[in-house]
Amino acid sequence: MSFISTIKNAGRYGELMKVAVKYGFREFVYETKLHLLHSDGKKTLDHDGEGSDASGMSRAARMRLAMEELGPTFIKLGQILSTRPDILPDDWIEEFQKLQSEVPPAPWDKIHAQLVDELGDLDEKFISIEEEPLAAASMGQAHRAVRKDGQSIVLKILRPGIEKTINSDMEILEGIAHWLAKHHDDLPFDPVAVVDEFAGSIKNELDFMHEGRNTDAFREGLEEGEEAWFPIVYWDLTTRRVLALEEIKGVNLSHWKEANLSMEQRERLVRIGAYTVLRQTLEVGFFHADPHPGNLFLMEDGRLCFIDCGMAGRVDEETTRNLAMLIYGTAKSDIDVVFEAFMTLGNVDEDEVDVKQIRRDLQDFMAQYTNVEMSKIDMSGVLRAFTEGLRKHHIQCPSDIVMMIKALTTIEGVGEDLDPDFDLIGFAKPHVEKLVKRQFSLPAIRKRLQKNATTWLKFAENLPGNLTRLSDRLGRNQMGVKMEVEGVDRLNDTVNHASRQLSYSMLIAAMILASAILVLAEQRGGSSFLGWIGGFGFLISFLFALAILFENFIRRR
Repeated sequence: MSFISTIKNAGRYGELMKVAVKYGFREFVYETKLHLLHSDGKKTLDHDGEGSDASGMSRAARMRLAMEELGPTFIKLGQILSTRPDILPDDWIEEFQKLQSEVPPAPWDKIHAQLVDELGDLDEKFISIEEEPLAAASMGQAHRAVRKDGQSIVLKILRPGIEKTINSDMEILEGIAHWLAKHHDDLPFDPVAVVDEFAGSIKNELDFMHEGRNTDAFREGLEEGEEAWFPIVYWDLTTRRVLALEEIKGVNLSHWKEANLSMEQRERLVRIGAYTVLRQTLEVGFFHADPHPGNLFLMEDGRLCFIDCGMAGRVDEETTRNLAMLIYGTAKSDIDVVFEAFMTLGNVDEDEVDVKQIRRDLQDFMAQYTNVEMSKIDMSGVLRAFTEGLRKHHIQCPSDIVMMIKALTTIEGVGEDLDPDFDLIGFAKPHVEKLVKRQFSLPAIRKRLQKNATTWLKFAENLPGNLTRLSDRLGRNQMGVKMEVEGVDRLNDTVNHASRQLSYSMLIAAMILASAILVLAEQRGGSSFLGWIGGFGFLISFLFALAILFENFIRRR
């Protein structure tokens, strides 16, 4: 962490350390030496601090409480991590899914000032704006309003001052991530990559233009006659800090029991939601990544509306095809198909993992689905096994693939809640079979052949030139081999340090010997000046020895 960043964020960093102590993470901070990142870190940890009632809770529960106390940045980080089963175990995922972002609303005068700053004269654009918010979260809050044309809308407004808080927290998190990566190479994930991914996600959360573009893209991608819907965005009233959306009136699916929805209505809603998510993930490749009940509304005209489109993912055709092959190979008990899909989806380098162990683990998993029809396979079980396999072998999956898995498992959970008999894998069978057939269809084979033919053609075209250059270099004896050996730089540094220490030690020994000879010469009747030189030599030797000890101490730290 840079000196300037430490000084600027000293207060916030001290607060973070106090919360860590309060919720029982003192030992973790000591073990990871995070307290060394701040001048008052050790003093803060040595202080008993405020007590907490969470002493009997699990580490995951205490971490959730700490994140909630630290505010929006850490709440959002926990929510992002709750989508990463390839990084965290199930109990941590389950706990982080409970993170609450609901907070008391910001005062209306501050919200009003934010609206004026973003939109100008409000009387020219609105008939009315309700001061009481519809909902308030850590990042923003929503207010009902009526445009000048009489259209009822919802204004989603970024909480005033939140950007400054988040930017400060992100500087601290980036510093901590680089510190952990530098001093602890045994972590099961790359902390810098996780924080970088989080930085990109929260940057989008702070820009409502991003959510507006996602919402428009989802709505425009609907098929004709599809019974799903995404709100209309009113761009003339939308800025980076304000999002104007069509007001959706209806039943939020998190309250379907209170609304007394009939079984027929619930079955219909499940089919609509599942079809939309499956089509987005397996065909379109651009999907709503968080289709939980709170983001789904049964509209008055019977359509199912998806809201809160800030979290979206993109996957290419190859990724969706490999996901389909993972499910298809499991149903067919084909270990080669499943293994290839697993390695490709996880972007796994075979030189960095135990390939035999991965194949054994996949074989054990597939054994429970031997001779099972595709319609009887539990999709969430297959996807959980995939992410558990990644975590077991310390493989960090690309975030978009994890988001796709989260979208599929979330909508499956919604389906099971509304309709216990709902079978997502059976419902998805046409989509999966279409993808599998598409992979082995004549157009797909022709496309792959054309792609490979183009690659081989370029190779053939460049081969004569490459061979000519190779022959010329061999003839002039200019061939060289470059090798990168892991850890060689550290080895060179260690050898150079040892050589310097040996040289310094020999120099000090020579100085001590020469000084001793001069002192003895003075004692045998020589000039007193020789004794002074000998004493001075002893002093210089002592100082050199202290310097070497101090350098070694600093190097160990």
